[in-house]
Amino acid sequence: MSVGKSDSDQEKLFSIELLTIQQVADWAKVSTKTIYRWIETGQIPVVKFGNRTYRIPAGAVIAQLRQAGYDHLMEPKTRG
Repeated sequence: MSVGKSDSDQEKLFSIELLTIQQVADWAKVSTKTIYRWIETGQIPVVKFGNRTYRIPAGAVIAQLRQAGYDHLMEPKTRG
């Protein structure tokens, strides 16, 4: 483990699910260009690795849905 990092920091790091641009686009049923536009306008945060590799925290997608009023999409579906 690196100096200055606590066990809880490492646990937090490994608990973050990072999604690709394509995964978010597929899920939202939009083009990857739309996702890049959301990133550029600050609608959704991104973690940048290198020049061309982006990852979007899954929690950011969930937060965006909640902010847009789509909380009901997060509820488990019940069989009826």
